[in-house]
Amino acid sequence: MSFFEGEIELVGTPEKAGSSREGQAIELIVIMDDLRTAAKARAGFAADQAPVVPNYYLDQSGHICQFVADTRAGNGLALAIYQGHRRNLDRLSLCLRLERPAGTAYSFAQIEALHRLLTELFARYKLDDSALVTLSTDAAGQVRVVPHLPPGPALNQVLGAGLDPAQELFVSLYSETFKPFGGVLKLDRAFPLHAAKFNLGAPVSRDEPPPITVDGRSFGLQVFARDTIFNEGTNYAAVQQLSALSTPGRDEIPTAGLARALLEATYRVSIKAAKTAGVPIKGRENLEPGWRFHQVAHNANYGPPLSGNYVSDDGKYAVQVFPGETLYTSMADQTDCTYLSTTDPVDPAYTVIWRETYKVARAAYDPNAPLHKKALELKLGTPFTGPYSVTLGGTAYTVQVWAFDTLYKGPDGQIKRMNDLPKPPSVQAWRPAPVAKPVPPTPLNPLPPVAPPSSPRPNDINWPPRPNFGILTDTGGAREKALGHIAYVRASGDFVKITNGWDKQNLIDVKLPQLLKLPGVKISSVTFHRLAAGQLQRLWAAWEAAGLLRLIKSFDGTFAARTIRLNPTVLSNHAYGTAFDINAKWNGLMRIAPFVGQEGSVRELVPLANAHGFYWGGHWNYDGKGASDGMHFEWAKPV
Repeated sequence: MSFFEGEIELVGTPEKAGSSREGQAIELIVIMDDLRTAAKARAGFAADQAPVVPNYYLDQSGHICQFVADTRAGNGLALAIYQGHRRNLDRLSLCLRLERPAGTAYSFAQIEALHRLLTELFARYKLDDSALVTLSTDAAGQVRVVPHLPPGPALNQVLGAGLDPAQELFVSLYSETFKPFGGVLKLDRAFPLHAAKFNLGAPVSRDEPPPITVDGRSFGLQVFARDTIFNEGTNYAAVQQLSALSTPGRDEIPTAGLARALLEATYRVSIKAAKTAGVPIKGRENLEPGWRFHQVAHNANYGPPLSGNYVSDDGKYAVQVFPGETLYTSMADQTDCTYLSTTDPVDPAYTVIWRETYKVARAAYDPNAPLHKKALELKLGTPFTGPYSVTLGGTAYTVQVWAFDTLYKGPDGQIKRMNDLPKPPSVQAWRPAPVAKPVPPTPLNPLPPVAPPSSPRPNDINWPPRPNFGILTDTGGAREKALGHIAYVRASGDFVKITNGWDKQNLIDVKLPQLLKLPGVKISSVTFHRLAAGQLQRLWAAWEAAGLLRLIKSFDGTFAARTIRLNPTVLSNHAYGTAFDINAKWNGLMRIAPFVGQEGSVRELVPLANAHGFYWGGHWNYDGKGASDGMHFEWAKPV
């Protein structure tokens, strides 16, 4: 993770402090403990003729001070045996001192800051872990350069003393999980700890992208299969999740603010990580709020893109791969959206799309591979690798990393899940620190003040105004409490089969004589939920009394057992029998509803619908530009 501007405090005049390197390049980074408190150490380093002045000093709060510029040599390392010779280490090293009074351990913030500083220095001077050393005095009293594993303790001490074999295996497998896109696991850092604790799946990026700035505030982030996590400024332990910024009951892609900035950054860094890993990226790569693939992926929490939106090798399908699902559609109908997970294996698209999906894993698709078949059974999303062999803790395993878990098979031949293993104490004990200044949920599409009744306004996308109520959602179980519980299994595409008899108990035929006055309609009743039936009848009677039936050119259905077209994880209100569609030909999904006076407009019908407790789909804003579902009306509250 890159540093924020001003994060490293420059103490004194670092460009003039220390001594000349006399032309020697930086070869080593020397880590030293300092037993003094931060106040005493800083005072000592700043004193005239101080015998010890490091390049950097990290106190227990994680604050970083620079006393000597990288271009100059610090004081205090002097001579030590390095590569068989006595060398002046000050000239060829950067010295980092860490506050560690006797009897204390490194703090979490200190370790986090150290890792960030080392990452920056390694990249700047093209060094690797072999350059990280400390000093040790041998039996003969000679000071020698020895390898150093930051922040000092062995791995099992950092993670929690006395890991049992199952916990050690979890750590080893979690390290494998990071390799496809997340780099090297550092399980003493906030983001990996948080992701492990809350089962956020495999990382889709490293935790070292440049921070983003929103309204003058800086945020770091790391993308995982199930969510993007972030923190603000240097408050590294105050980890937050992007999903928590959504407004309950609203599915639109955020149009502005922190949520939008983080979502755009999620797309950028995930695509960059996939490219770096060798995934053959094709097609459009940026967030496109008006695209159905991106709407579905956002609403169903399928995660960030692992590919561009591109055409399959056979030229028949538009495809985009996400951690939770591969979405595709026939090139003949690019407004549609089909899910690989619900595609029948006999469908010609099945093998084609799985081959495209395995390109993310940089591996060949083998439908008969045991780990592949197990992952499909467990619904683990997209493969991040093919199966491969690795030795962990002296035992040989076959491993395959998937978006939502890592599968492994040991000598007993059983395929098991990493997340079924016990996690180390540091993961179990992890709790995000409080946010210094709580970040309120960013309204994805804030409700404007309720406007007084007004006459229809042609060519005005904001007429009619939104009502002072929202839709009935699943938040807190509100929809089920009002309408009952629907148990179902997936049928095909968006459609489901209700399995608990809910429909027979709650749906009734509702007389709507007004339907016979519409062009081409030959029915006078519809299937609707008994709770909303009376309001539906009163609404249509009100439309008729107001002379508005002339605006309704088609009636396009009520009850349909299916999920939301833009979110296959949530039942549509059509499945509950509380929604109906009209003028579908002119009010397509993801389009701006026709304005007042234009053919097919339903806007003049909306104020009466709101008055009778119905919400209009034209008030959704899917792309920030007014794209909506103008055909759709749904019951929202009793009146």
